[in-house]
Amino acid sequence: MKRILTILAIVVCSCSNPGFPFDVATLHNLESGANLSPRKAQKAAGVCGQWQTDNQTISFVRLNPEAYGIDIITAEGEEADSTSAICLRYGAVAGINGSYFNMEDLTHNTYIKDDGLEASITVPEEYFRTNGAFLRGVDGIEIAAADTSAVLPEGDLFVEAMVAGPILIDDGIVIEYSEDIAGWDSFYNHVHPRSLIGTDAKGFIWLVTVDGRTSEQAVGMTVQELTDLALSLGLTDALNLDGGGSTTLWTRTEGVLNNPSDNQRMDHEGQRVVPSVLAVWKR
Repeated sequence: MKRILTILAIVVCSCSNPGFPFDVATLHNLESGANLSPRKAQKAAGVCGQWQTDNQTISFVRLNPEAYGIDIITAEGEEADSTSAICLRYGAVAGINGSYFNMEDLTHNTYIKDDGLEASITVPEEYFRTNGAFLRGVDGIEIAAADTSAVLPEGDLFVEAMVAGPILIDDGIVIEYSEDIAGWDSFYNHVHPRSLIGTDAKGFIWLVTVDGRTSEQAVGMTVQELTDLALSLGLTDALNLDGGGSTTLWTRTEGVLNNPSDNQRMDHEGQRVVPSVLAVWKR
């Protein structure tokens, strides 16, 4: 009950205060690392922040797409590494973990196109959660629902594409999922660390992580609670990325912002080795 009330408090806070979450978070300029007031954060081209409730720890990066772009970086097999290491390897300003993968051989199990080349053409078996995509074309990025029962039918229109999911909000429409769906109890209805990418009505891009599995300070969220969080941030499009132990949000100035759960401790050291990230670069 306490966790549910906390989620409701987040939504109520955002509805009653247009400054949310900047009024409750610790805020930093994305590039300089300087502390920001809520007022300056609202105007910043790039800002990172974190806030805590009684039982949640939530971290975010917000980007003006006129100042920053996002690329998919793939690093399968022996090239796989932590999110922070991959971002540093390619000179990124910030980054978040990518989509689902095979933990035994560190290869992707969803469709991914990286800089015009199909890094993976795998058709995902778990359609119940891989029903959306992050897409980047010459005109910018798009987050949309996608039929992942086959390779993306419009994949040739985009320089980069990454299938993930479930899609939470699509063009302002909240996507609801039935208890009859496969994997409902373990994936949708249990609390886990979560990661998402989204855009708001002003066109800002958001990277968000929710910690979990470590202590009562960070219990994680269900898919519905993550959707409620996305709504509270004003997102009009939102896509769930790989979560659990993969959940990691990093910036060059602050390092790992969240508390990755693979070491089962509430610190910044528990990153998982992953084969893909969404990396932020300065235009």
